[in-house]
Amino acid sequence: MLAVDPSVTSAPGSSVEGRASSAPAPTPPPFSYEPNATPLDDTAETVPDTAATFAQAFARRAEVLLLAQQSQQQAMQLQIDRVKDDFNATQEERSEQLREMNALRDMALAQAKQDDEVLKKYIAMI
Repeated sequence: MLAVDPSVTSAPGSSVEGRASSAPAPTPPPFSYEPNATPLDDTAETVPDTAATFAQAFARRAEVLLLAQQSQQQAMQLQIDRVKDDFNATQEERSEQLREMNALRDMALAQAKQDDEVLKKYIAMI
């Protein structure tokens, strides 16, 4: 049988077992709600993520530097191409002049041979 302590008074219609299973008093929430506080703006932007912002800025800076470097390389390559073209044009002109000089020398040698033949015939006539 159950032993009931007569010193414990209970409310009419309640039992001792009912009191033992009752929940403890609720604790207040960790934040306090002020009824007169202004509501939060749902459209307000959140605080930007500084790491992501830094990464994006770094990526943009790296891209700008890469584009600048490519531009410098293209300008340098154009300058090199111009120098190559000038060199090639100069070499072609020089080659043409050497061919002309060789042709003139060959003609001069042929003329000298003919002059020797004419001189030999003239000496033979004497």
